[in-house]
Amino acid sequence: MSSPVTVQPVGPRPRRRPRWGLMAAIAIGAVLTVLLVTVVVEVVTADRWAPPAFPSLAAQPDPTLQGTVAYFAAGPRCVRVVAASGQPEKDALCVGDQVTTTTGAPATNGATRAAPASGATTATKEMGPQLVWRSDGRLEITMFRVADPGADRSPGLHLAPGWQKVVDVVTGQVQDVPSSDLPAEPAQLPAPTVNAAGERVDTVTTDGQTAVVLDAGAGARTLLSFPAAPPDANYQFGPAFWAPTGDWIAAGDGRFLIITPTDPATTRVLRDDARAASLVSSPEFAVTDRNLLTGAG
Repeated sequence: MSSPVTVQPVGPRPRRRPRWGLMAAIAIGAVLTVLLVTVVVEVVTADRWAPPAFPSLAAQPDPTLQGTVAYFAAGPRCVRVVAASGQPEKDALCVGDQVTTTTGAPATNGATRAAPASGATTATKEMGPQLVWRSDGRLEITMFRVADPGADRSPGLHLAPGWQKVVDVVTGQVQDVPSSDLPAEPAQLPAPTVNAAGERVDTVTTDGQTAVVLDAGAGARTLLSFPAAPPDANYQFGPAFWAPTGDWIAAGDGRFLIITPTDPATTRVLRDDARAASLVSSPEFAVTDRNLLTGAG
């Protein structure tokens, strides 16, 4: 005798997840993966990136390089002058900690220090210095200060004259410029990108590379190229411009660089303590074709 067959009741079928929901989840996961990989790559790149290394002219001077360079060393807050060849060098003026207008007092390193006037020191922020070689071979050093924008309260940085001194870098003699003769605002300093021979130099960053390119009219030639710095590297290169002699090219990246446009080109570090560009002077160094420290011309 056969047993009765028990039929289980059929309940509602489980609902299927919509296909579009699954696709959206996959897409979101893919986007998050790409973002994660991008972040990891950027972090690794930033950790591994380093400024390009070049030989030192201080260690190995090159007497074929003509001219004299003035720059601001931010650590000791001194304006220094150095032969483009790499040696010799000297401090021209140590600017002190405040904007002042008085005659300098001797500094401990033999340079002149801009000392505050008795009871006349101001605590406003300094901006500068701006460095300009005069036609007579003396160095003009001008410091500005942040000023009150006045009643109009117009946006932007407002600068007022601080002080100016003119230094004979050969003798060390310092001349104070009267307050009535101070410039009202920073000068617009040229950074020549074309020399007397018509050769043009440009600084470009493209395809992950930073390069200095020379165009002499018959096609461009790369003088210097290195991997571009990641955004968080706190690194700024350039601009590159011709020295007055037209024989070498200057550039700055927190160092003063000299590029000789030979074939192949050579890049060397003149000094590695040159402060980067500021709002007052870009860049914060000045070049003359005179050999003021060596007496060679």
